[in-house]
This record gives sequence, structure tokens and C-alpha cells, in this order.
Amino acid sequence: MPLHNNEITEIVSPAGNPEKLRFAIEFGADAVYFGGQKFNLRDKSINLKLNEIEEGIKLCKKRSVRSIFLVNSFLRESDIDEARELINDVKDMKPDVYVVSDPGMILLLKEANIEASIHLSTQMSTLNHLSIKFWNDLGIERIVLARETTLEEIKRIREYTDAQIEIFTHGALCVSYSGRCLLSRFLSGRDANQGDCSHPCRWNYSLIEEKRPGNYLDIIEHASGTEILASKDLCLISKLPEYLELRVNALKIEGRMKSIYYTANTTRIYKHALRAFERGDDHNKYLPFYLNELDLINHRPYTDDLFNEFENMGFSKLPYINKALFLGYKLSDGKDNTQIYVKTFNPIYSKEEIEAIFPIEDFVKDDKFYVEEILEDEKIVDMAEPGRVYLIKFNKEVDNYAIFRRRKEC
Repeated sequence: MPLHNNEITEIVSPAGNPEKLRFAIEFGADAVYFGGQKFNLRDKSINLKLNEIEEGIKLCKKRSVRSIFLVNSFLRESDIDEARELINDVKDMKPDVYVVSDPGMILLLKEANIEASIHLSTQMSTLNHLSIKFWNDLGIERIVLARETTLEEIKRIREYTDAQIEIFTHGALCVSYSGRCLLSRFLSGRDANQGDCSHPCRWNYSLIEEKRPGNYLDIIEHASGTEILASKDLCLISKLPEYLELRVNALKIEGRMKSIYYTANTTRIYKHALRAFERGDDHNKYLPFYLNELDLINHRPYTDDLFNEFENMGFSKLPYINKALFLGYKLSDGKDNTQIYVKTFNPIYSKEEIEAIFPIEDFVKDDKFYVEEILEDEKIVDMAEPGRVYLIKFNKEVDNYAIFRRRKEC
């Protein structure tokens, strides 16, 4: 079904550093979002330095991918001058979009006469068409809806407006309303609303009822601890056609602090599902492949319903599920493309078989490769250590953009 506003739906992928930005583009992102060193709600991410922002925007323009620059933290009075300076530093680089939460940041962008579009962050908890109209009237082009917005509510919103809306489709959720959490600041002094969340909802807790004997909360304990706050991870792949029927303009993947492998694999799966929908293909035909691949990234148990994930207030185990280990990626060819340079993130062993994933174009090229030889400074070694570059010979040719993984025994 075409969008009423003549916009095609786009996949918006996370770019926590320049490498992730490049792989998001290669694996099918229509837009990438990234931040500078401050004011972007991921203060602990590597983020991009000014020269990297400029290079990233240039690459996006070259590849016809939209660049989305994040200035979506909430400003304190002492932040204003520094935020104004950042906007002035970036505006001549001409990102396509700025994402904001704080109305004060909108004023700073208008003061700087930026030429880009402005999108509203999910942090502003937009849940209804009247709020959308309010922000549209202020010049905001697209609204990233609150994660709490249900499918039924989006249906109702679409009865009133054809405004551009974006939803989160995959990634971590927060137990606080649209992520606006005070728990981190209370327990650790780190302000989540300024991008410095310490993720206390992922910590392990003991619950003691001191004054109400007999008033118990059932808690399920597992090997890695006891969790009473941690949320599941969002995964809308099974319901994606229902959202696309509602003319959602963008599907956003959370995960700027996650791995290159996570960025690449989630991007290619949601992009394939989107394009299959646009062609009129049967979603269920591909769904087992989608679910299997999304299960092979590091994640908590998935949910497609934020409000009902706990089902009658019962809690389930929420440890991370890690069925595959990200090993590294092809950096360049050696003498030929059976002997390639690999940047490693985890150990790779000589004489082992590993898997590689690739961008999905006309067909899925994923394959298994046997490691015949590992060279370091022209010397044969038994293992490629993490965080380095090795020349590795495989049993067959390895195409560009290969990302290597090793499945774990379950």
C-alpha cells in the first residue's frame, strides 16, 4: 500500500562509530543515525568526532543514504552555549536530519538557520494525533512515536493524519516511560536523560519485605542473577506487515552501542522484509529465515508487545541469549580473494570452519568457510587474536563485506 505522503518506508539503522555507519550502509540502511561527542543520549557510545561526522555525512551523500544527526538529550542551563557551538560546527556539513527532544534545542537549530529537516525523538512520548499536529505546526517534519504506542493506537492516529511517523522496530527497551528514567541518576549519579544511563534496570536485585510478612513477590532466579526490572528486547519482524499497512514512514533499529555484526544483520533482515512487502511477497515464506537470523544476534528474550510482555505480572528469565560470536570482518583482499585481510573482534583459529554473512541482494550469499592458514607478519600462527588485522587464507573466495561468526553450541 503506498504512503499517502508519497514517502517510501525507510530502514533507519544505528551508527555508533564510523565502522558501524559504513556497514549499516553496505547492508541496506536507507538512513543512518549517529551523534557527536555530546547531547545524543548515548554518552558511553564511542560516537563520532567532528571529522568523522563530516566523513560520515559525505559517505551518506555519495551512497544516497540519509544522514541523521542526533541532538536529542535534554539541555541543562549550563549546556546551552556548548550545544549552540556543536550545531554551528555541524551545520555546514549538511546532515539531512536533526533529531531533537528538548524544545530549547529546536530553538537553537532555528537560530542557526539550519537547512535540514527536524525529527522529534521518541523521548518526547508522542502517542496521539493531536500531539503530532502540535509538533508539525512547530516545523517538525517527522515524529518518532513513543515505544509504548500500540498497533491499534497507530491505526487510530492514521485516521486523523498522514504526517510522517517513525517507529522502533527492533532492539532494547527500557522499563521507564519512553526511556525517560531517573533510576540511573538516583542510584549512580549518571543522568539517563543526558545520555549517561548506567542501566540499573539490568542489575541484579534482592527483594526483602521487612514489615509485611507473608506478602511475597515471586521472582525466578537463574544462573546469572535475579532480575525484577529488566525488559525484554523489541522485535517486530513477525508483525511487520501490519505496521507497513499503516503507512509507517520509517522502521528504526536500536543499537548504537552494539556490535557491527548486530547492526549489519538486523539492517539486512528488516530491509529484506520491507522490500518483500513492497513487492507483494508472502511474508510468512521468509519469516523462519528472519527469526533464525535475529536469534543469532546477542539479545534478551524478544517481545512484540511492550505493555503485555510480563503477562499477568509474572516474570520470566531474561538473561542474554548469545548463540553466535562475532569474529570479525573482511578488510581487503590479499593476493586474491581466498587470502584476505580480516579485522578481528574475537579469536579465529586455524583449521576451523566459520560462517560469514553478506548483504542480501538478489539472494542470500551466507556461507561457511574453512580457515586454512593464518598469517601475522608473514609468519603462520594458530590463532588470530582479537583487536588486530591478520592475513587469513580460506578454502574458497570470500566476497567483500563478509562478516564472520561462529555459532555456539547450545
